Amino acid sequence: MNERDSFSSKLGIIAAAAGSAIGLGNIWKFPYMAGENGGGAFIVVYLLATILMGYPLIYTEFAIGRNARSNAIDAFSKVTNNKKFNIVGYLAVGTVFLVATFYAMIAGWVIYYFFLSLTGGLYDVQVGMNVADHFDMVFATMNQNIIWPILGAVVAILATGFINFSGIKDGVEKYSKILMPVLFVIFIGLILYSMTLDGFKEAVTFLFKPNFSELTPKTVISAIGQAFFSLSLGMGLLATYGSYIPKSENIRAVSRQVVIADTIIALFSGLLIFPAVFTYGGSPAAGPSLIFKALPQVFYQMPGGRWFGALFFLLVIVASITSMISIFEIIITCLMEKAHLNRHKATLVVVAAVLLGCIINILGEGPWSSFTVGGMSIFGLLDYITNNITIPLTGALTAIVATWFWKYIKMENELTSDGIYKSSAEGPFFFGLLKWVIPPMIVVLIITSL
Repeated sequence: MNERDSFSSKLGIIAAAAGSAIGLGNIWKFPYMAGENGGGAFIVVYLLATILMGYPLIYTEFAIGRNARSNAIDAFSKVTNNKKFNIVGYLAVGTVFLVATFYAMIAGWVIYYFFLSLTGGLYDVQVGMNVADHFDMVFATMNQNIIWPILGAVVAILATGFINFSGIKDGVEKYSKILMPVLFVIFIGLILYSMTLDGFKEAVTFLFKPNFSELTPKTVISAIGQAFFSLSLGMGLLATYGSYIPKSENIRAVSRQVVIADTIIALFSGLLIFPAVFTYGGSPAAGPSLIFKALPQVFYQMPGGRWFGALFFLLVIVASITSMISIFEIIITCLMEKAHLNRHKATLVVVAAVLLGCIINILGEGPWSSFTVGGMSIFGLLDYITNNITIPLTGALTAIVATWFWKYIKMENELTSDGIYKSSAEGPFFFGLLKWVIPPMIVVLIITSL
């Protein structure tokens, strides 16, 4: 049995957990999901889901993980003394592996675009060619000539693997404490620039003036799924990190800080991207390709856009790696404790498996693009299954296990570190939501969305 590593400080815990939450889910996915779903109304549902569902589920996962002191697969059965609940862990780990395969692909795209933006090649529009057609062609060419996205993905996967290879304290914690400040500095700089653009006021209206007539069941489940994806819920990630949190730490306080950081970055991502989109005539509803097609058109028209674009893609690279670290860690911990591999071997297995899955996704966007399921590419299918089904379902099952089988007293003892911290007045309210409201609501929404 491998001796368990642990975080050495509260800052390290918050940096790692926030790094997990603050990633492509915030900077790539949140803006395009908000854009596709009408802006303000989507954001209202997203914020409610974050506060009423995300926050209690975060500290529940942390508590389960710390109490079990094990990998995500075994954690649920250990706190309940019932092995049948391993199924929740298997669902979580299966989900996170699927996410890892397309997450790495997106990271590879971003690395390629960073290189193109830095060299200026991204904006080399042929004379007489429509600008929008140029950026469509760049994106299509990248996907057809798969060597570039594969090379980008290899860089992202190897960089992440290197960090995980070093362990929790010397790898995950150490590099999270370095990368997160870098991310915030770049982010604030870009936000300040966006505030000077003519479209800033229009972006604020789009994001924060909701039109509830645009709300549909699909919008609601998408907003909840995005809240879960962004906060890294339903993937066993927080249970895994929870297993490395010392007993002396206040889980509720850590959870609040993670939620606040994640929500601020998500909203600021909208304020970073949409002012430029509205200023230069882009479409907020450009979908998953928003930062690869619509934004480069904006950068092309902006004074100094080449450098703004390079800095933006660098920001996304840093964010994607901080999230991939945690995604890898879930699977690595499972391999260490279930297959009895040491950390180095487990990391190599994960790197190889994710790379293989990533290449399949890349082929699905290029040479295999004619292969679709329900009109969706391999990536589109995996994104739909994880965001709309398995992530919310695992969140619902986590709530059921914690409230119906682990029980309030045991959960509260873990949350208060056996009396080190006072019980929270909010505890019974959120426990009631976890037990009676969240699971049936999620199931109904999943069924409706299907």
